Amino acid sequence: MKKKLLLVFFSMGIVVLLNSVSYTQTSLADSLRDAGNLDAAIEEYQRLYNTNPNDDDNTYDLAGALALNRQIDSAFHYLFIAVRNDTSVVVLSDPFFIHLIDDPRWSELEDMLIERVEKKLGKYSNVELSKELWRMRLKDQAYYYHINIAEKNGYGNLVRMALWDLKTRINEENVARLEEIISEYGIPKISYVKNTAAEAAFLIIQHADIKTQEKYLPMFIEAADSGEAHWFQVALMVDRVNIRTGKMQIYGTQLYQHEDGSYYVKDLIEPEYVNQRRAGVGLGPIQEYVKQWNVVWDIEQKEK
Repeated sequence: MKKKLLLVFFSMGIVVLLNSVSYTQTSLADSLRDAGNLDAAIEEYQRLYNTNPNDDDNTYDLAGALALNRQIDSAFHYLFIAVRNDTSVVVLSDPFFIHLIDDPRWSELEDMLIERVEKKLGKYSNVELSKELWRMRLKDQAYYYHINIAEKNGYGNLVRMALWDLKTRINEENVARLEEIISEYGIPKISYVKNTAAEAAFLIIQHADIKTQEKYLPMFIEAADSGEAHWFQVALMVDRVNIRTGKMQIYGTQLYQHEDGSYYVKDLIEPEYVNQRRAGVGLGPIQEYVKQWNVVWDIEQKEK
């Protein structure tokens, strides 16, 4: 099953999208969901399920739409079907399931998937900490769907503003708890909590205030240098801190928006060498990256 998990970073006019897994082609049901028409999307996902109940990708999407629509029992029913053959824990960070995580059945799902992963990859060093970080990561990424729907009615509408207030509270709670975790364990390492849980720490600090980012960036750089964090993610934090402190960005990960709605890469040092720098940290070519915002990159690339 190919889960469609998209990491979103947004703060202070900067927008960054990072695909953690590949997208499949958008279906009618996906389009209806993304337009905010959940009832119609669920009906279409259900039709596809009735046609082919063995399509776990569609079943997973059906569960996600049901969860967004707060049809909790049905969401769990189809989610357990969708992950029947899954040997990963990606679902435990999926923000579409924000309304499920306080239900006891979510703990059952966690335990089931953890057991499968441990059989495949070995035991978690601190499984309870991994669980907590997955939930923090899910909360960090939650409600962007709702914000995107609200923005269809304009950026100044009250629903959008209320959602951002909610996101701010979640971010503040996550940062406070993560600082407690770091005080006790240090930066959560891949070898200790495994990959998706370790990424939670990066996401949370990426949404923190600049003082917090400056405080922990050296720790993330050290973790990335030792293979305990991903450099392609830490590079985003490096650029963000540089921009927010009046310096030039290095990897071209931070895009800003003009008043007319178009985007541009701001304050990039030696842009003719950016792809060489990006390749060094595991990022793809900038011309492909900026296409997400309909930006055409026409600066000829060189190597030193």
